[in-house]
Amino acid sequence: MNWTLRLRQALRLTAGAACLLSLGLGAAQAATIAMQNAAYAGTFARDCRTAAAVAAGSTVPDRCEAAFVGYEADGVTPIYSTPWPRLAEIRENYNLGGFVASTSATTPLGIAGTQATRSYIDASGAAGTLVLRQGAFSGTPYARVSGHSLGLQSFYYDGTGPSTRTIENVFDFTSNVTPNTDLNLPGPGGSPTDAAVWAKTRVTVFSLNVADLLFDPFNGVEPQNSGFWGQAQAAHYADFRLEGEVRNDGITVSGTPTYLNFTMEAGRFYFVESYLGLWARFGGELDATHTFTSQLGKTTAAGTFEATTEGLVIADASDTPQLLINDGTGLRVPEPGALVLSALALGLLGLRRSRR
Repeated sequence: MNWTLRLRQALRLTAGAACLLSLGLGAAQAATIAMQNAAYAGTFARDCRTAAAVAAGSTVPDRCEAAFVGYEADGVTPIYSTPWPRLAEIRENYNLGGFVASTSATTPLGIAGTQATRSYIDASGAAGTLVLRQGAFSGTPYARVSGHSLGLQSFYYDGTGPSTRTIENVFDFTSNVTPNTDLNLPGPGGSPTDAAVWAKTRVTVFSLNVADLLFDPFNGVEPQNSGFWGQAQAAHYADFRLEGEVRNDGITVSGTPTYLNFTMEAGRFYFVESYLGLWARFGGELDATHTFTSQLGKTTAAGTFEATTEGLVIADASDTPQLLINDGTGLRVPEPGALVLSALALGLLGLRRSRR
């Protein structure tokens, strides 16, 4: 099949998807989406001033000063008395069935100079590799911003190749202040109003006996913790298995790899989910646009990591990925023009994967 014909087919599928989605949000809400891959990107910006401070023209944050009062029942999660700062902007993009999602802050709270707080996930390149790029730039001394990227790839294991697999995760970043182990702690200068940055990663592997994960986007996604896999677990699939997870909160050193090992069983479908979250406040900047990468492979007899997807059949992008956005007014389908352009780009990425 030649390239032109494949592109025309992609355009027809795109138009069909646009027509279906334009029938209304209610129809989309009525059913879950069967998907094998997914991508999510979100940015959040908060104004850490009370209404009184804003009215007085103050630039001093008076809602983000954290007073530690104890721990949650788990004995680990801290509790702070300060009210949560006001959410000024939220921007989320979902690509359910595809590999690429991106978004960027538009409020001055999330922009510092020429840099905007942004999130980007691309899993359309090498099989078994998820690339997440982010930047968190708090543009004022009273802003608290965050970026979140989430990618999901799925594989069928045919029983050949090693049954024990390793995922290598490397997080590279730069920052204008030393990253905190807890964003709510006083900053580098010792004051609760100092600039501060914080980072978190999570990689999760789960498996099913079926190829499709049933996902309801209108139940929301909590990227930091349960991500896409949370609904698979909550749906009580008889065959759901959480195969492994590695979390790193409050990362302070760039470039240090972490590893997740898990064992595969022939005939099962495996889902690899990678998450990156960045936070910055009060003029803090954390640049990870170069990047957080999760790569699937194995650990050799010599103890070194080797990228490989031997014995794995990689799920391609959906012909009709479900594209949804949230700009603070609720989850909805993009405008038809934007939908067609986005789906065309996704179709080209799918073509690139199939040609590879």
